Amino acid sequence: MLPNVETIDAFWHMKRTGRAPAQPVYEPIEMPRNSPAGFITAFFAVVMGFSLIWHIWWLAILGFLAAAIVVLIAGWSTEREDEISADEVAQLEQAR
Repeated sequence: MLPNVETIDAFWHMKRTGRAPAQPVYEPIEMPRNSPAGFITAFFAVVMGFSLIWHIWWLAILGFLAAAIVVLIAGWSTEREDEISADEVAQLEQAR
């Protein structure tokens, strides 16, 4: 819902006229979960890069496969988000 703006500074005008601003309506928020997939993929990419520089082919292949497996597992995971309820959002905003 958009506020009704009548002057340049609507909040100052509402304070002067005695009208309190409307209470906001909060909705649930979906937040991404923390995941170690990026760090693990980077580790295997470094292992692969090191082994490619020194021509350690078996380790390069192993590093590539491990990085690819981590990316595929992270890509197919279904539980990637947490939902914060509207009540919790309201409590956090009022505490702030």
